[in-house]
Amino acid sequence: MSSVKPDEGPSGTAAGPAEGQSERVAEARFYELDILRGLAAFLVVVFHYKHFLTEDAINFDYDHLPFHAVLTPIYVYGLMFVEMFFSISGYVFFWLYSKAVSERRLGAQSFFIARFARLYPLYFVTFIAVAVMQVVFYALYGQTYIYQNNTPVQFVLNLFMVHQWWPFHATQTFNGPSWSLSVEVFLYIAFFILASTRLNRPLILIVVSVAAIVFNLFQSVDTLWGLSRGVASFFLGGLVFYAVDALRRPGREIWRRRVSAVLVWLLPCLWGLSYIRSQPLIWDHFAPRLPDSFVWYFMSSSGFVYIVVPLTLFLLGLKQGQWALKVLTPERLHRFAWVGDISYSLYLIHFPLQIGIMILMEHWPFAVRVAVFSSPLALIVFLSVAAGLARLSFVYFEMPMREWVKTWLTRRLSRAAVKGEPKKAA
Repeated sequence: MSSVKPDEGPSGTAAGPAEGQSERVAEARFYELDILRGLAAFLVVVFHYKHFLTEDAINFDYDHLPFHAVLTPIYVYGLMFVEMFFSISGYVFFWLYSKAVSERRLGAQSFFIARFARLYPLYFVTFIAVAVMQVVFYALYGQTYIYQNNTPVQFVLNLFMVHQWWPFHATQTFNGPSWSLSVEVFLYIAFFILASTRLNRPLILIVVSVAAIVFNLFQSVDTLWGLSRGVASFFLGGLVFYAVDALRRPGREIWRRRVSAVLVWLLPCLWGLSYIRSQPLIWDHFAPRLPDSFVWYFMSSSGFVYIVVPLTLFLLGLKQGQWALKVLTPERLHRFAWVGDISYSLYLIHFPLQIGIMILMEHWPFAVRVAVFSSPLALIVFLSVAAGLARLSFVYFEMPMREWVKTWLTRRLSRAAVKGEPKKAA
């Protein structure tokens, strides 16, 4: 979930783009992607709201979830929006950093310091908080909450953010949603290797994406499913950027307008079909009348991830800052950029907030918990509190810590490099 803000690029200093940073970083902020990422984060939180209505961490009481008639597709398939995070990250990284890395204007030190400073401080705090609260929860109720495999080995893997890298160990543990951050770290390394070796070409991305998609569709073991999900969506996002970049070049305005005009009408239909496919009240009526091939291709979860999401990014890229509607001007969209600002905090904070609540309420009879958490007001309050904490985290923790860690690491590594240089002969 990488931010699209200029000050979050892989610079070595806190103020402005560093030397060698992509010139695109300072040009503009992609508000459309910022807002889309923020909305996806909220939908993932709604997806996890069902944790409140479970007795065994596996079976959830969907019938009593708030607004269940409308939100059932989110409660059941909301995990698919994590793929949207991966796709947005892929688009952003190939947009901002691919050329700079391949041309040696952005080095590994600056790139990875910025990524570490962006991800790790809040990741570490929420990881430790959940680890402590899981101990408390276990002491009170004899089991951990939702995520069960919280072993010492998993603790070490989580500490180094590699808990999704290992076959047969790639499970959700501790702060469960953080599995995607482990995948993101892997993707950053893979991206930098491809870009620095100048293999960041569309053909290579096609091969990698197709291989990952085929693996996801036909695998029978979930050992590395999270990792392959990230690879497929991340490099698809990169491909979308290359397609947008090709159509935004001089002399291709007519084709850009034609493609945009088609997508403006097509995408609402595809989003609607995706909703229908995941809405039992509607789908059970229409499914018997549709050919299987049509169902799979346009309306399955795979169709949403590998067709609808990339086409959505494609349209946003083509129309970036050029919408005809006044409500979509950069000035208007800027007012909603906070949604993207808090997406990372919201994503990491909502499960610690849940377990904190359940430490107090788990001993309540299940029927009482159903009565409380089935209320639409409970969902609204939970989302509001999570968003408020995320905003406080972004302003008073993430931003200051990001700049402090970047500055501290840059200075330390610079001093180490100077000390390691051989002394010149007198």
